[in-house]
Amino acid sequence: MADFKVTRYRIRADYNGSRSDSPFSVVFLSDLHDMSYGRENEKLLQEIRNQSPEAVFVGGDMIVGSRFPRTHAAVALMDELTKCYPVYCANGNHEYRLREQPEKYGDAYAVYSEMIRSFGVHLLENEHEKLQIGRMRFTVWGFELPREYYGRWGRVSLSGEQIGKAVGRPEDDSFHILLAHHPAYFDAYADWGADLVLAGHYHGGIVRVPGVGGLISPQLQLFPAYSRGMFVKQGHRMIVSSGLGSHTVRLRINNPPELVVIDFL
Repeated sequence: MADFKVTRYRIRADYNGSRSDSPFSVVFLSDLHDMSYGRENEKLLQEIRNQSPEAVFVGGDMIVGSRFPRTHAAVALMDELTKCYPVYCANGNHEYRLREQPEKYGDAYAVYSEMIRSFGVHLLENEHEKLQIGRMRFTVWGFELPREYYGRWGRVSLSGEQIGKAVGRPEDDSFHILLAHHPAYFDAYADWGADLVLAGHYHGGIVRVPGVGGLISPQLQLFPAYSRGMFVKQGHRMIVSSGLGSHTVRLRINNPPELVVIDFL
């Protein structure tokens, strides 16, 4: 696989008229699929260190949830990251698959989740936690979609009300970051009240067509609307990473893997 690139986004973030006293950066990782850039992901770790982030957010599918699950590279990466940064992690469909089907995958998810928690990872399974950076108060939410939302044919509907029943409702005391692996439901995330959604899943659309965007989603839908980039809807933002790895279709055209850096101004 080709080397990854760094993609930067700038956001002016506030809540109740309050804003950070100085700029800072965070890093967003998604869809590693147990890929390693260099021995024990040293190349990826070094680039993260170069960005001097205040926190690391993880959007899911860091592992490969298959008959023989692969988790080593993801676990080693989390171990190193937590030595330097607070790490907030949500699950994608690969982690969810392992957790919900122990009869098929055994204790793979229990071992993985317990290990990364032991390092200090804030693993958010339809949960939230507070984070303060300077004067800026965040609430970080991890939202999981059930397996049927990742079906290959058609799309199950989702509403902001359903999200609220799963995770609770945001309040006006902070800036709300929603880690939600599947980007197709931006309307529901915005309706729920996310100030910033961090998503992945689409791997950038596999093939990027100039002037058009991503070609195909993992659900085999052509030209998915939110394959990569930043999107804005009535003041709500969503950043979609093209991910750092691949698993089934090991192909990327005009679509390099990416490490996302977000500068809060």
